[in-house]
Amino acid sequence: MRVRHTETREPFSQPSVGFYRTIALSFLILTIILLGVVVFITSKKANITIMAKEDTRSINLSVKVSANPSGEDSILGSVSTSLINFSQKYFPSGSKTIEGVAGGEVILFNKTSEPQVLVKTTRLLTSSGVLFRLSDKVTIPANGETKAKVYADKPGKDSNIGPSSFTIPGLSVDKQKVVYAQSTQPMENGVRQVGVLTDNDIQSAIKDFEQKIKDQYAASTTENMQKVVSVLNVNPVSDKKAGEEVDGFTLSGTSTVVIVTYNKKNLNDLINNSVSSKINGALEKMLNITSVPKVTVASYDAASNSAQLAVNQDVVVTLDANAEKLSPQYFMGKTKDEIERYLFELDHVAGVQVNFTPAWSSKAPTVPDKIKVLVKDIQ
Repeated sequence: MRVRHTETREPFSQPSVGFYRTIALSFLILTIILLGVVVFITSKKANITIMAKEDTRSINLSVKVSANPSGEDSILGSVSTSLINFSQKYFPSGSKTIEGVAGGEVILFNKTSEPQVLVKTTRLLTSSGVLFRLSDKVTIPANGETKAKVYADKPGKDSNIGPSSFTIPGLSVDKQKVVYAQSTQPMENGVRQVGVLTDNDIQSAIKDFEQKIKDQYAASTTENMQKVVSVLNVNPVSDKKAGEEVDGFTLSGTSTVVIVTYNKKNLNDLINNSVSSKINGALEKMLNITSVPKVTVASYDAASNSAQLAVNQDVVVTLDANAEKLSPQYFMGKTKDEIERYLFELDHVAGVQVNFTPAWSSKAPTVPDKIKVLVKDIQ
């Protein structure tokens, strides 16, 4: 007897609508998440603002000047020396002003064929009405001239006048045209400064004394050549002593003046080359050279017509916004703290502000184009 088994199968059922809905929602959610990631990545930005301060950098050079320059630190020029006798009047710093009688010297002219006698106290009058008198009797030779001392008729500053022409009111109108006086120097001492002379007054005057000698020789320069003057053996003697009450004192002395003439362009080229070597090209830029260089004579050799100059030049530098060390790749993927630490280690950085977009971002983008670096100069 055979036994047969019969299998029964349930008919195939279609997936439910809920199943498809779940798949669709899952796909939508994934799409939104992916889209959010893409938006987050593409919208992620970093703005870095750097406050940069200016710094002054001193450039110091030792430059040789000679008629035949050779070497990197040599320029064209010449050296000369001169022995000078010089005197200058000064006044005490704590002095007071009092009225005095102005006086000076005039030249008396006589255009007639006979000598002209003028008695003591003869009046001499300027065109502005300031009256002076002869200090002594004077005889002016025929068709000649002579010098004479005069003093103001009234004390006070109004008699302190510059070089002037004088008529002689005591003579006839016609004779005033041919007998007259002129002065070539100012009339002084209409007012006087009186005070107690101190050692500080003398020392300050000595410094000014040296500068006035320099000014006499440094005044003339040309378009291509510049002078620097050094005064040696500056030991002027005062005609008055500290502690005396004086209305002024005079310094006089003999000094050696060293005059070094050098080519301005040659010196400027040396300075510019030195400035370039002192600036960090990967980080800094030069704003300006603050002033003309300070040049002094360090030593000289008159026999070889050469000198050694000490040159000092101040240069203002700051952070270069286009510096290599501020390129976006230095900040990619870094946190705010890392960026700030990096920047504050650089010269000229006075402040840093880092902003990420979106605000909840913890690191800078990894795409250079999404990082913006702005440098603001501050004083």
